[in-house]
Amino acid sequence: MPDGLPVASLESKIAVTAVALRQTAFSIEQMAPGGIDRANPGQISELDLNQGIKRLIQVRTGLGKEQRRQLNALNAMLHRTQQLQKHLHTHKAAKLVYIDDELFALEPRLRSTAIEIDFNFGDRDGTISSSDLRQARDHYELVRGPVGWNRLIATDEVERHLYPLRALSSSEGTKLLPTEWLAAPPNRLQRLTRISRYLSDTGLARSYADIAARFACSPKESPFHITYEGALKLLGSEIRKRGSIKPTLTDIARIGCEDPEIKAVLRSPIEMSRRLHPAALLNRFLD
Repeated sequence: MPDGLPVASLESKIAVTAVALRQTAFSIEQMAPGGIDRANPGQISELDLNQGIKRLIQVRTGLGKEQRRQLNALNAMLHRTQQLQKHLHTHKAAKLVYIDDELFALEPRLRSTAIEIDFNFGDRDGTISSSDLRQARDHYELVRGPVGWNRLIATDEVERHLYPLRALSSSEGTKLLPTEWLAAPPNRLQRLTRISRYLSDTGLARSYADIAARFACSPKESPFHITYEGALKLLGSEIRKRGSIKPTLTDIARIGCEDPEIKAVLRSPIEMSRRLHPAALLNRFLD
């Protein structure tokens, strides 16, 4: 097999596991009409490869000899594309799949998001890691308004499907409300400190999400803002110590909106995108 790049037969499809070929296949799909937003992303056909080769040759023809670095990169990509084409012919397959089985099993909408997470922001290896998700969220957080918010929510969905044991399966269930944990001054966290260790993993995550929503929606000058911040530090420490389930932005939004006052603040995707940030509500206390 050329360059030791492994390929496994999948009936009428070929699954490529070599990272270099996966990256090339992704680039070829991006050249195709619709790219990774087409009906069944994560795979390429003979037609895609032919069109990709034609496009690469056109680009190469337009480069001068002095542009050696670009020429070398194009020649290397063209070589890998021809390898992919040869694999299709050798295995008599109709399609080539360049992502892991777990990603390919996702419905097309989420599969497209997973591909974007890995190949645009992650390590481009055809799988989704915690680092890939973190980098994608850091990027989407910078895209203000509903577009960035919707990408963050889609990232939460991808994580929930790929890693169900580390994410809340439902926002509904037991959680602590402020009336149950807020103690009288001077130590408002005294009661929460005592009972947090006895919460279930899901109850702990939901309680964190509820407090995170209140923290995000309370004015910074409010005396409760500092209390909520301390509560997030406390619960975040307990979650890290257990290595247990972590809430997502989706959980924070849904659980927070169960309170009418918070729902009035988070009244639209625009408001959610302004107030609910991964860096401030998740990374800061949970990583």
